[in-house]
Amino acid sequence: MNHNYGWPTRNETKGFGVKLKQFFIKNFLTVLLLLLTIFVIILIFSLNELKQITKEDQIAELTDLSLALGAEISNSESVDLEPLKKNLLTQARASRTRITIIDLTGKVIFDSEAQIENMEPHRYRPEIMAALSGEIYSIVRYSDTLNKDMIYVSVPVRKEGEIILVCRVSRPLNLVMASYVKSRNLIVEVLLLLFVASGGLFFFILRALFRPLEDLTLVLEQAAAGNQDISIGRSLTSTLKPIANNLDMLLKKNRESSETLKSDREVFQTLIDSAEEGWLLVDRDGRLILMNQSLKKMFPEVGKEHEFFWQALRLPELHDLVDRARQSLEPVKGQFEKSGRTYSCLVSRLPLKQDFLLRFSDITETRELARKKKEFVANLVHELKTPLTSISGFLESIEGNQLSPENQNYLSIIKRNTHRLIRMVEDLSKLAELEEKEFQLESEPVDVVEIARAVVEAYQKEARAKGLYLRLEAEPLPIILADAFQMEQLIVNLVDNAIRYTENGGVIVKIEKKEREILLSVADTGLGIAEEDLPRIFERFYVVDKSRSRKTGGTGLGLSIVKHIVMAYQGKIEVQSSPGFGTSFLIWLPARLADNQNQ
Repeated sequence: MNHNYGWPTRNETKGFGVKLKQFFIKNFLTVLLLLLTIFVIILIFSLNELKQITKEDQIAELTDLSLALGAEISNSESVDLEPLKKNLLTQARASRTRITIIDLTGKVIFDSEAQIENMEPHRYRPEIMAALSGEIYSIVRYSDTLNKDMIYVSVPVRKEGEIILVCRVSRPLNLVMASYVKSRNLIVEVLLLLFVASGGLFFFILRALFRPLEDLTLVLEQAAAGNQDISIGRSLTSTLKPIANNLDMLLKKNRESSETLKSDREVFQTLIDSAEEGWLLVDRDGRLILMNQSLKKMFPEVGKEHEFFWQALRLPELHDLVDRARQSLEPVKGQFEKSGRTYSCLVSRLPLKQDFLLRFSDITETRELARKKKEFVANLVHELKTPLTSISGFLESIEGNQLSPENQNYLSIIKRNTHRLIRMVEDLSKLAELEEKEFQLESEPVDVVEIARAVVEAYQKEARAKGLYLRLEAEPLPIILADAFQMEQLIVNLVDNAIRYTENGGVIVKIEKKEREILLSVADTGLGIAEEDLPRIFERFYVVDKSRSRKTGGTGLGLSIVKHIVMAYQGKIEVQSSPGFGTSFLIWLPARLADNQNQ
């Protein structure tokens, strides 16, 4: 049940160590991949350059040889090659090349490696065509005669400024590239050794960089385990001095915070243990975190062997209450019964950690007292009705007799107070009926405007007697489903209250249609209500001006009746008032239209 409010848990810090190793491996592999990429790029670039240089060197060598042979042929006294053939063969073997001489018609007149009788004309070979046009030309192509790839270099042989022959020197490509292959293998071996050496070097560098982080993880593990005597290692201090200093300060603050938290927790536990309400703290999954002694007294079955609150308090209503609080920003309240007692529960969601705080109150005695109070009021109403009716009847009989002015005044006082008692009994009876659990509103087609008009007409005489105006302002409204009697009682109590506390001006009753609601407002120009009295005006028997209430015969129950009727309709009531500027009651009621009405 212990929560760690600050440092990560020990399991979490162990996870840090595993993640740190994974992070090291990931970084090391990234470095290896980067090195490998660099070496591969170097290798590809080097081999391409080496191949190009080898090829160019071979072409330059073959070109020099071709020019030398061409000069030798050009300087001979005769065009006949017989005297030069031996020398050409010697040159071919010495230079490991193939020497071919072609005349202007493309006929091969000498070849160091093939029988010229069997050779086809070379007039349209690209290197021959280029040489006959006066160019020094080189090409790599496949030789149909030797059946292998060859490098060819052709030069024109001139005598007295005119081309007389073409000298072509060639060499097998595999022979040309032999030196390239040896150099390539050497480069690959060198780069491979460099890669291995660089990888090992970077491994040790990363290990040296990550070691302080491993020490840091170890410190965090010790802190999470609750070890308060933690020291920062010398290697960590020397390597990561700023972090180590800040971590040292953080550890000190953590020790101080832990002590403060422990002290605050003791104070908090003492406070909630001294509370009469039962307090229970659970996490987002319903696990028990904290409870006080009052809760253990209320529900002795809740113990350490229970991990979740629903395992101990097997109450579906409580589970539903927590689910409702999970979806609500405001605290959620509900009631349930257990072991013959009734409890109210207020569930508040703690947004920071998504925990839930449950407050339990035993309201068994309160509910029993309320029940007895209702029974007393019901019995009192029943017992008072008969004698008050008799007194009222006798007063009317006495009124017909001739009385002295003094006795007439006494009779008027008795009659006024008797009517007040009768009205109070009637209001108490209505209020008791509204507070009954089984009370349900009737549902019948009702014209709210007609009900309001009838009430206004009924109170016109009383309003004129005080010199007040009483007006109804209403737009035509559709017929709705409502309780006609309770709707009338709602308007009667509001109009009666307005006229009672207004001396100048008047009262306006207004009815409007607001989307799917009806807005009923009763505004007067009376004395107004002080701000401190507004929260209590709907309490039974509460009156703002007691002397005026006695004078006008107010019971202090009218607004309580209004509130209960609005609650029965699942509506909303609002009061706007200030002393000297009158009062406005605004009531929103849901408008359920009759079947023959359009929405």
